[in-house]
Amino acid sequence: MVAMVEQQETKTRFELIWAHEIGDEDDHKVWFVRDVFAEGEFSYIVGLPGAGKSNTATDIACHLAAGWDWHGRKVKEPRMVLYIAAERARLTRRRIKAWRKKHDHTGRLNVLVLSGYVNLTKDLSDVKDFAGIIEDAEDRCGMKCGLVIIDTLTRVFGGGDQNAAKDMGKLIDSVAYLQEQVPEPHVCVIHHTTHAGERAKGAIDLDGAVDVSFSVSKRNGAHVFTNTGTNDGVEGDLLAFKFDSVTLGKDEDGEWTTAPVLYQVDEIPAKQEDGDGSADRAAILTAIRKLADSGADGVLGDMVPKGLVRAEFDRMKPGKPESQKAQFNRAVRELVREGLISSGGYGSAALVKIEHE
Repeated sequence: MVAMVEQQETKTRFELIWAHEIGDEDDHKVWFVRDVFAEGEFSYIVGLPGAGKSNTATDIACHLAAGWDWHGRKVKEPRMVLYIAAERARLTRRRIKAWRKKHDHTGRLNVLVLSGYVNLTKDLSDVKDFAGIIEDAEDRCGMKCGLVIIDTLTRVFGGGDQNAAKDMGKLIDSVAYLQEQVPEPHVCVIHHTTHAGERAKGAIDLDGAVDVSFSVSKRNGAHVFTNTGTNDGVEGDLLAFKFDSVTLGKDEDGEWTTAPVLYQVDEIPAKQEDGDGSADRAAILTAIRKLADSGADGVLGDMVPKGLVRAEFDRMKPGKPESQKAQFNRAVRELVREGLISSGGYGSAALVKIEHE
């Protein structure tokens, strides 16, 4: 008679489980923010410049760290958040300070803001550092990390080509490695859409890698946060909001410093119909962002000469000069009226900037 000996399990760095051993813990997702962010998943929030995507991420981060329900959606428990502010870190800090003032939050808020040069397409050195930072922060605050926000994809892409599958794959690999080292947090990347506002910029591999995708768009004076695709969750419009401008203090010239904080509105506006000028507004917002990031002559920080914006608009939307001028001026007026951009000066000295990210 041949003795039957149980074979020893192979040692490996991979997680292995037999089908008959799958337990109840795999029956459902573990939601940090109900129907928005779940444990161990990967997502992105996209939108045109000025749509409010970074503000939305900041608002979710602060609610999660405080343990407060997010505009009617249950937060399971307080969790630490690592906010990688690779773009406009000072503005991120002002937004968080404004959120605390608006909501009268005076206690500890475990949102850790990381800034500095980040490159997630070169190698794994930065995500290895992130894993160590998270472990140390968890020890310091006595709270597990629930969310890692990367703001924005463009600013952590190094010299890679966002349209190349090979380079986008490197970023996806970096996120996967971080989630392997720190398995619980949800990782959310803030990213831009094409100037038409229809989909995320770059290689489509990103869409295939995420578990859930969100967008923020402007509709009839409100901003709308939408689930645009999920493997297991609620799709469609989730929240409509506007902004309150919160005063933080005066600068060295005696000018008041403010930062926007979102607040929920009751009714979610219907999607705008084609031909309402939204493509013109989208092109202008994209042009402002591109020029502000380029450091072109005449650009002062995030203030961009109106003439440069007009030239970029004409390049993106070719047509008859008289028609282009009318479309451009109408779209600028609408953007100013909606509070998406501000404009100072007149004629050739006019400068414009995006008000909300």
